Amino acid sequence: MTDLFEPLPESAATRRKENTRTRLVRASLDVFVEKGIDGATVDDLVTAAGFTRGAFYSNFSTKEEVFSELFASVTEELLGIMRTAVEEAMSLHAEAGDDRVMVAVFEAIRPFGRQWYLLYSDAISRSLRDEELRGRLAVQRERLRDEIGDLLMRGITMTGERPLLAPEDLAQLLVGIFVDLMLREQMDGRDVTELAATTILGTLRAFVVRQEQTDTP
Repeated sequence: MTDLFEPLPESAATRRKENTRTRLVRASLDVFVEKGIDGATVDDLVTAAGFTRGAFYSNFSTKEEVFSELFASVTEELLGIMRTAVEEAMSLHAEAGDDRVMVAVFEAIRPFGRQWYLLYSDAISRSLRDEELRGRLAVQRERLRDEIGDLLMRGITMTGERPLLAPEDLAQLLVGIFVDLMLREQMDGRDVTELAATTILGTLRAFVVRQEQTDTP
């Protein structure tokens, strides 16, 4: 399994208070992936990070707070991965279209599919039951959606096309496709490379058209 976070450097500085919070959050990744919010305990979190309960409660009040911060950190990591993937796709293909851009985005986040799917689905299901958590996680979901929308529009505008849906709505549709593809890969143990390209291309061709097709005389 590919990890979303690079290991923190081991030094005396990493034990200082300003790094304790970061270490607790990063160490919580595997705990929440394997046990979920409801299954994880504070003891699980401090054991994974190598701290005491006192260190935990000097930084967080609840495990839900840790999960919220983890989800924000994971979202930022994924956004960075996506941006890099798009830049690489465009440097290799001067006229990379929206379909090539979105396939590149999917392929970039695919190695983290199991981790991200479990965190994302846990965040959604828990948010439906917890109004406070819902508000915090909604911010990260919107960041992910809007960033994908921006990346998508870079590919669309380069080829003289335009979306039939608002960019954020088309991006949300693509997020749903990404989630489904990663679920299929994890559940069925199948290679979804060809399916991803076909599905993403088909969706974009249905909702993206040439500029002249939407111009009015």
